[in-house]
Amino acid sequence: MVRKLKDEYEFGIKPDFRHYSLCQVFTIMRRDDGTTKWLQDYSSRVVRISLKPIETTYKAFFKDLETGGKLNRKPPQFHGKWATTPSFPINYVSAKVSGESLYVQKVGWMKLAGNNPYPDGEFKSGTVKHECGNWYAYLVYEVEAQASLPHSIKEVGIDRNIAEGRLAVLSDGTKHGGPDLGKKVAKRKRYERSMARKREIYWKNQMNLCGPKPQGRPRYQPSKRYLRIQLRHQRACVAERFARKNWAHRVSKNIASEYDVAYVEKLNIRGMTKSAKGTKQKPGKNVKSKSGLNRQILASAWGTLELCLNYKMEVCKVNPAYTSQTCHQCGHVDKDNRNGIKFKCAACGHADDADVNAALNILAFGNGATGRGGGDTGGESCHSRPVKRQQMGKESLADFAT
Repeated sequence: MVRKLKDEYEFGIKPDFRHYSLCQVFTIMRRDDGTTKWLQDYSSRVVRISLKPIETTYKAFFKDLETGGKLNRKPPQFHGKWATTPSFPINYVSAKVSGESLYVQKVGWMKLAGNNPYPDGEFKSGTVKHECGNWYAYLVYEVEAQASLPHSIKEVGIDRNIAEGRLAVLSDGTKHGGPDLGKKVAKRKRYERSMARKREIYWKNQMNLCGPKPQGRPRYQPSKRYLRIQLRHQRACVAERFARKNWAHRVSKNIASEYDVAYVEKLNIRGMTKSAKGTKQKPGKNVKSKSGLNRQILASAWGTLELCLNYKMEVCKVNPAYTSQTCHQCGHVDKDNRNGIKFKCAACGHADDADVNAALNILAFGNGATGRGGGDTGGESCHSRPVKRQQMGKESLADFAT
């Protein structure tokens, strides 16, 4: 159906992308006894839910064309076969939830592994995905929200790091360490080494039949042992990812239960983890050490923690410039103030944990405070850096205050 709409658009015909029309086309194709007879094995209600995003996407596409919006947007296309996780949406019409069982049309009752966190909630929608040989159901429930009494707004600053034991440090001195992934990482690396050995052994055994090993991405059918280890490697990666996500949910829940507003640094994680390899004309420097730093940043789950905080509480972003070099007491900015995890101001002698001091600065920059340590300096702190840096500190307070 998407191909038919795309062909009509390429021939200059505005396709009929309404949800009702798409459902009619599906019904006609389903009744056909030819090549589309296999559609009878699919639940009509599940397919109708899947067709709804097509209408939404085409409506946004033609709206942009009429209003002159995103002109470089392409019409909806097919997803890549190998880059898409097999999944399908469900709702309260096409599926039912009873206790620890899930019913899906054309599939039947299936037992759910795991506890239902909302036994009194009403099932509304969800998604069923196939990952690493297992099926996972992500269900959405409607629950009654408990009315909360009015209270004073409590704010907190959060400094994110890559050091072990302090991935998230709060302005109140609380340090949240990351999940223990030692065994999971070791298992994943062991499977990676095993996959590399089996790929080489397979080519040695098939050298006479397949010829020399091709350059670049291999185009051959791997052995059964390689596929078996590959599935185990995928499951190890999923377990590692779930552990990081679980840690982010637990930490964000603890923070949201005590505070109402969280201030975090506005970090460009994608830019920070960009490869330093460079080009042949301009090769990069310290590429190996930079790749190790990139892995540490990605393993720290900065983005996942911020995403989990976003829907649990109000999150505001501040300018990260000089938050780790600024003294929270007097406002003195100097790169020599910080030495590892220790912070000692060269101007006033204030000593504190470096990450806690940075979190306090993030909180101060976020809520628009100009003073340090309860005092009001009127924005004129004892900066010993050039005037350009002093102006930058003032602009960060004005531009990023919320």
